[in-house]
Amino acid sequence: MKTQNIPHDLFAKFFSGEISEKEQRILDDFTSDNTENKKIFEEYQIIWTIENTDNFFDNKTEQALKSVKTKLGKTEKTIKKNNKRVWFRIAASIIVVFGLTYFFLNIFQKTQVQYVRIETKEKIREYKLSDGSMVWLNKNSKIEFPEKFGKDKRIIKMKGEAYFIIAHNSKKPFIVETENTLTEVLGTEFSIKSIDNESNIEIVLLKGKVKFTDVKSNTSELMKPNEMISLNKKNRKLKKETISNINFLSWKTHELDLNGMNLEEIANTLSIYYKIKIKADSSAKKEVFTSTLAFKNEKIENIINLIKQTNSIVVDTIYGEIIFKKK
Repeated sequence: MKTQNIPHDLFAKFFSGEISEKEQRILDDFTSDNTENKKIFEEYQIIWTIENTDNFFDNKTEQALKSVKTKLGKTEKTIKKNNKRVWFRIAASIIVVFGLTYFFLNIFQKTQVQYVRIETKEKIREYKLSDGSMVWLNKNSKIEFPEKFGKDKRIIKMKGEAYFIIAHNSKKPFIVETENTLTEVLGTEFSIKSIDNESNIEIVLLKGKVKFTDVKSNTSELMKPNEMISLNKKNRKLKKETISNINFLSWKTHELDLNGMNLEEIANTLSIYYKIKIKADSSAKKEVFTSTLAFKNEKIENIINLIKQTNSIVVDTIYGEIIFKKK
């Protein structure tokens, strides 16, 4: 498709949230016309989102615009402030798109960027990035990143599940891209789970500050420590909640905290960690444990035996599935 056929003005209005219903229908027609149009739109959306992530920590829209214009070799003119800030954002986003397109095509073609790709199979792997950040990859996960990060941002792509401890750098935000979502941080500890055959993308924040962006729905959410965000891949609905334990990280720590859970929640937690089928039937699923149930590197057989002893629970195994029932 030729560049002049791309409705850049509609792209900018959509990204800034100022598109009218009539314009939205025109844009919908463009993206539904063929898969190439949809791909172009999504690429522009990711570029626009990444370029505007600086505004999460600082209001640097004007600086970003100036930077892009400099890359294009154009003279920066003084921008007069007025009350129509949204139109400035629209203009900036269009320039950003054209600027990055020019930059990538004319500069990166001359300087080939070397990428590192790490993929785990049946082992958890730990890796130190060039900026000092640490990444722990769960089994059957993968990440891709440049050998050396760029001047403005640290961007990696991932699939699967990973835990990050990010080296602080206020001038270079760290961005994780996975399945049309962006998670941006400066320096923090967090976990991301994005597995192909699962319906949700999950982000859990332990320390620091994180901005999570769903590129497809053009929505963002600020996270605080001990919060989890779940994004449904199909309907793009986002849910944020407070977490009270660290079982989401059990694949790394090998620790399980089952205190205060009912038997249904315990069965789900054990099923995920040990990768076996476990459930509680209707007679036992609301049974709550009062004794201490915290484990590290414990065999599943020992945990099940303890559950039976403390709560008068019987265990059946039917077609390979463990079922908790009340006596």
